[in-house]
Amino acid sequence: MLAWRLPATSSTPRVAVWRTLRRLGAILLTPGAAILPFSDDHQERLDWIAQDVDDAGGQAWVLPVTELSAAEEARIRAQSRADRDEEYGRLLLEARALPPASRLASLRRQLESISQRDHFSASRRAEAIAVIGMPGRASKRP
Repeated sequence: MLAWRLPATSSTPRVAVWRTLRRLGAILLTPGAAILPFSDDHQERLDWIAQDVDDAGGQAWVLPVTELSAAEEARIRAQSRADRDEEYGRLLLEARALPPASRLASLRRQLESISQRDHFSASRRAEAIAVIGMPGRASKRP
């Protein structure tokens, strides 16, 4: 988990933190706290974000979460799945609106990006893969 506080003088560092956490698939718990499933890679990335916050004049803490209640874990997983399903849904709308070969490579890159932050297997992932296909796989476009 990352907890942070930034000075109110500039929104640029705040937006940068939010965008970086979003790219990682973090769940925002409050405007100044986010959580990711544990991995060494996530730990390192959170450490880097914390350093960026410190460099911007703020304060940040990377805190290990060793245990969550079943209800808390269920809420976090559900929020993560809902966030990814929303992204997959937008991607599917775009894919279905395009001519068959138009922007396929771009759609696949977007799908790969969303899949990388899909930590808890959102329900629309399989549908997006079926419609767009993943790089190196045959596409099954409608």
